[in-house]
Amino acid sequence: MIVYAGSNVRTFAPLLAVRPDVTSVALPEINVRRLGERVRFSPDGKRLIYMQGLLAAQDFWELDLATMKSRPLTRLENRGATRTFDITPDGKYIVFDRLRENSDVVLIDLPRK
Repeated sequence: MIVYAGSNVRTFAPLLAVRPDVTSVALPEINVRRLGERVRFSPDGKRLIYMQGLLAAQDFWELDLATMKSRPLTRLENRGATRTFDITPDGKYIVFDRLRENSDVVLIDLPRK
C-alpha cells in the first residue's frame, strides 16, 4: 500500500492510499498537516502511525489497517511543533523532533545623524 497526502486544503490535506496496481484503498477521514512527514507504517505493516490535530497540538494516532479504526497514542502537553518522526524497529517507541519558538527577533532601525 502507498499512503500519501492529497490536495492541500489550507493547512491540512486528506490522507489517501492506493495499492501498487493503482486501485484505491478506502481510509477513514484523516487530515494531516501538509508540511513535514506525518505518516509511517509500523514495522509489521499492520498499522499506520500518523500525526493529527491543531497546528501546535499535533498528537500521534494509530490506524489499524485490518479494522480501519483509529485510536490516539499520545496527548502531548508541550505544544512545540513536530515536523517528522520515525518508529523504532521493534515498534515500541516513536522518535520525533520538537521545535518551540521561544525568542523574539526585533529590528531596531536607528535614525542616521
